[in-house]
Amino acid sequence: MDATSLMTQKILKLIHGKDLAARLYKNPPRDTKVMDARFFSSLFSLETWEVLERKIVTIQDREPDGRHILFLHGGSYIVEASTMHRRLIQKLVKNHHMTVSFVDYPLAPEHTWRETRRMVLAAYAQIVKKFPKDEFFLFGDSAGGGLALAVLQELAKQNVMNSPKKTVLCSPWLDLSLQNPLIAEYEESDPVLSVEGLRYAAKMYSGGDDLRHPFLSPMFATVDNLGDILLYVGSQEIFYPDCLQFKKSIEAADGSSVTLKIGEGMMHDWVLFPFNESKSIPAQIDAFFQKST
Repeated sequence: MDATSLMTQKILKLIHGKDLAARLYKNPPRDTKVMDARFFSSLFSLETWEVLERKIVTIQDREPDGRHILFLHGGSYIVEASTMHRRLIQKLVKNHHMTVSFVDYPLAPEHTWRETRRMVLAAYAQIVKKFPKDEFFLFGDSAGGGLALAVLQELAKQNVMNSPKKTVLCSPWLDLSLQNPLIAEYEESDPVLSVEGLRYAAKMYSGGDDLRHPFLSPMFATVDNLGDILLYVGSQEIFYPDCLQFKKSIEAADGSSVTLKIGEGMMHDWVLFPFNESKSIPAQIDAFFQKST
């Protein structure tokens, strides 16, 4: 980790940190319009449509190559997408000619995982139908990473045609019950997330249901037949122990593989931040999402 990234993380810990995250959970901003067309280049083609009264924004450049990402944002299942999500989407579209469908899935506390599950699975089915010639991939960060894995497991269980063969997970929240005893060792070094805040978010999103339900905590679902997974995690974040455990599970599974990229000294969701270590991430995702046909 270079000096600039280290200093940025220290500043985040001082002026952003867990207090701000907790405030966002208790009073999350809504209708931020981060994915509105006015924020994207005029060279892009944007189509906004709805699935079960939730917004989908499909972004393309003038030369889409048929690779299509279903993009599930992080935010502890409570906070809307940020400008950092939009920035990554723009790089994937502009520099690598991928199509990205951003899914504005239902959030807590207004909704629980049951509405989210129904909407995201319906969104995947309709996106596949709308773009029948594309090859589909999943991307998710933080809570969106846990959601992406849960969706992937559901599609595999249902043996859905056109299920993604490759998925990128960035700092995924894999276990809403936070049972791993090693988590406590990483809470102090994580400048953003706290166990207390995550427990509150999990309670809101679960609606009181068992936090170990496979769709809430995909760590506890089968990991067979999930295709290839590219997994990013920071060595200083709360989710680091679970990601290492997940890697071991995948290595023992059938029909699944994982490539683990550890950001040494890096914080939660470091992939999205403008660190020097993050600059190569879009190109890495591009290389990983090479078409299989």
